[in-house]
Amino acid sequence: MARPISALTLAAGLGTLALVPFVAGVYYALAHSTDDAARVMHWLLAYLATIVSFIGGVQWGRMLAAKTARPLDMVLGVVPALIAWPALLMSGPWPVVLLLAALIIAWLADENGRRAGWQSAGFMHLRRVLTAVVLVSVLIISWRVVRG
Repeated sequence: MARPISALTLAAGLGTLALVPFVAGVYYALAHSTDDAARVMHWLLAYLATIVSFIGGVQWGRMLAAKTARPLDMVLGVVPALIAWPALLMSGPWPVVLLLAALIIAWLADENGRRAGWQSAGFMHLRRVLTAVVLVSVLIISWRVVRG
């Protein structure tokens, strides 16, 4: 009989798949024209806004399941999505700045959740790696767009 896969192992696999657009975006932005890099950045920012909103839903689910939802934690779980949506409506550098800020706020909320007991240590290790790859990817693509 096959041994069941752990939730953390599955999360790691799915999290890695979620990084594919970012890593592919870096490759595409570096290998193609500035206009193509800007187009990739536009697509990835919409994807990042979706991810930031998803993270908030995960946070709320974990807080409610643990029955330890402090008001500040619940607010921090919503703020990134409230930043992400208007960021998509802006132009210039603001979408990049605001979406990276939203991602960092969501990560800090998870770090706070670890201290409050509604996030596990294993999940936080995965979360740090995934967040770092996304941050670096967006910064590389941004550099490519600005550099020309």
